[in-house]
Amino acid sequence: MADKGRDISVVVVGGSYAGAAAARKIADLSKKGYGGLKVTLVDQRTHYVHAIGFPKALVDDKFASKTFLSFSGFFEPDSKHQFINSRLREVKDAHHLELENGEQLYFDYLVLATGGKAPGPINVSATGKDEGLEEIGRLRAGLEEANSVLVVGGGAVGVEVAGFVAATFPDKKVTLVHSGKRLLPSNFREGVSNGAVAKLGQVGVNVVLNERVDLPADFGHNAHIGRQVLVGSSGAEYESDVQILAVGFKVNSEFLRPLETKIGGLLHIEDGPGFIRVRPTLQLDSDMFPNIFVPGDANNLPMTAKYGFKAEMQGGTAASNIKKMIDSGFDMSFTSSEDSNAIGHVLDIPPLGKWCDLVDAILVPIGPNLGVVQMLKVALGGSGMGNFLVRQLKTKDFMLWLRKGMYPNRPTA
Repeated sequence: MADKGRDISVVVVGGSYAGAAAARKIADLSKKGYGGLKVTLVDQRTHYVHAIGFPKALVDDKFASKTFLSFSGFFEPDSKHQFINSRLREVKDAHHLELENGEQLYFDYLVLATGGKAPGPINVSATGKDEGLEEIGRLRAGLEEANSVLVVGGGAVGVEVAGFVAATFPDKKVTLVHSGKRLLPSNFREGVSNGAVAKLGQVGVNVVLNERVDLPADFGHNAHIGRQVLVGSSGAEYESDVQILAVGFKVNSEFLRPLETKIGGLLHIEDGPGFIRVRPTLQLDSDMFPNIFVPGDANNLPMTAKYGFKAEMQGGTAASNIKKMIDSGFDMSFTSSEDSNAIGHVLDIPPLGKWCDLVDAILVPIGPNLGVVQMLKVALGGSGMGNFLVRQLKTKDFMLWLRKGMYPNRPTA
């Protein structure tokens, strides 16, 4: 084993599910003899936003405030690790990146947990807590004034949003339109989908399947407050006072252009959301950059891996592989991305772990009392047991308690 007390720089870009998990696991090595290790966490926001909890935050202002956790509390105050509030501009080569604030960072290992632009209001555009709460609050106020609400998209987010809006505002007409033949991801059993339709009906949601809504070119990516008539593929018209999108996902990969220029090829997929190509080890798919990892929603793993808890697991896989490379002394011989003959020596890279997606589970609250669940291939869609399990495991705080452990030094306010 190489001297683990040497100076090692690890930069993690993105502090959401995958990035936070990777940064925490790597930073904790400092307490285990890796005295020269420094982790730098970079995020364009001042606070982590618990996006999973958005359906409840939308209708509960007190809970909304709790879903913002300050990155200033992520690392211990007396550690050498640091948080930088900025956005990634570009990864220049195998050891350097540049931020939008002009700062240049050196790294021995890089974790690109940049995620993507999620659909609709779940993707809070504000970079600070106060502005983020105002953003959510404006939509909440719009819902309070509305007579009718249209939710477009029947994945987990769309189902949860429609359920909480309808349960909180029983006097509103809530319609959920989905382009698929059934709700929720297709890798889950049909019983879960059928249960979701039935329980949405219990809280007053009208579910329309096999209908693709034609969105205006200027609609934007967020929810819209104001009377609109949208037309479906069937020709049906959907008139509503508030429209909430729960469809669409876009990955930013512009920061990879310098690397793509170096290899003379693409590191991302041009079609669709623009996912970044990775290997089973979650390394960037290029022999020239074996020290760069891409866990989470930004990578090109199947859509069945695009869940918060799976992103955390991928962050853990990336962190474990970086530790293996540190222990092998890989960074001591990997010095320059300019010399392609010195890049990616197979003998210098230890055997790394591969991401293995063995967990296929989903918990979907539908308002405060109902929900559907699938665990270990067992679907609990229409049963009361499904309601009970979802309430016990998710509905109360959408698993925010798990995230708070990532921020041991967070402010009490």
